[in-house]
Amino acid sequence: MTQNTADIVDAINALELGLRELGLWSDARPKAEHLASTMPFCYDTLELEQWLQFIFLGRMREVLEQGDALPESCAIYPYVEMLSGAGKAVHPKLAKLIKQVDWSISGGSGSGERI
Repeated sequence: MTQNTADIVDAINALELGLRELGLWSDARPKAEHLASTMPFCYDTLELEQWLQFIFLGRMREVLEQGDALPESCAIYPYVEMLSGAGKAVHPKLAKLIKQVDWSISGGSGSGERI
């Protein structure tokens, strides 16, 4: 496992733990049609935390387990900023964890920053 891969694993594990600690983790899976949205972040059918849990984290774990090529960049944090600008509060801890995921996947060149 390369250092970049280890950083990504650490960041997605921290994101999952953060979702759980903040009470944003759900045992109830969204309906299939909500998960099938073609809109970025499924913004028309899912809350941010649902998208993170049921789509993003699942897909990232699948990529890592199968040894598929990792994405070269990640930019979830701009969506967090957009939500905040639209009056939808995102918990500061969650925003920080998302920034770390962006940074880890983008190799320090994305929207995230080393924290």
